[in-house]
Amino acid sequence: MIPFGPRVTSFAMQLYLLHRCPFGHRASIALLEKQLPFEPIFFSRAQHPPELEAVGPYAKSPTLFDGDVQVWDSQIVLEYLEDRYPERPLMPRDGAGRAEARMLEARADKELGSKLDVLVAETLFKPKRDEAKIAEVISELLAALKDWDHHLEGRTFLVGDALSLADVTLYSIFPSLHGLTGTEIPSQRPHLRAWHERMTARPSSRLLAPQS
Repeated sequence: MIPFGPRVTSFAMQLYLLHRCPFGHRASIALLEKQLPFEPIFFSRAQHPPELEAVGPYAKSPTLFDGDVQVWDSQIVLEYLEDRYPERPLMPRDGAGRAEARMLEARADKELGSKLDVLVAETLFKPKRDEAKIAEVISELLAALKDWDHHLEGRTFLVGDALSLADVTLYSIFPSLHGLTGTEIPSQRPHLRAWHERMTARPSSRLLAPQS
C-alpha cells in the first residue's frame, strides 16, 4: 500500500503514474529528455491519492502537476511540456515535420497500442487468461511491425534527424509488451530492432520504478 497525505516536496513538478504504464512512461521520457526536474509519484489502480482525485475522474496515469497547473492524458501532457518548455524540443520545427510526427504517434496508438490494450485486459484484469486470444493478438501486433521496420530503414529516428515524440510514443509500447507477454521485436525486423536498441540505450528511456 502506498501511503498518501500532504506532500512536502522541493520539486516544481510531480508526475503521477502507474508502474509500467506505457502512457506514464512516455511522460517520464519526455521530462528526462527535456532535463526537467520532477518527482515521480506512483499510485495503485485500486487507490488514487486524494490530490489526484481532486483533479477529477480523468486524472489517471499520467497526470502532471506543474506548480498550480494540473494536466492529465499522456498526449496532452506531452504537448503541454513541448509548449511550456520549448527548450530541447521533441518535435520538428517545421509544420510538415510536426504533422508527420503527430500522424506517426496516432498510427502507433491505433496499430500497436490498441492491441496492447487488449493484452493488458487479458493478462491483468480477467480472472482467467484466454491464451488463444492472447496468441492471436500478439501475432497481429508482430505482423504490424513490418511497416514500421520498412519506415526505419536508413533512418536513425522516425522523423528527420532528431528524437521526436513519435519515437517516444512508439518506444513506450515495447517495454509493456515484453513485461506482459515476454514478446520481443523479432530478428526479421532488423531496422526496428536497431532503432529499439538505440532508444533503450538512452538514459531517459529507463522505466522508472517506485522507491522501495
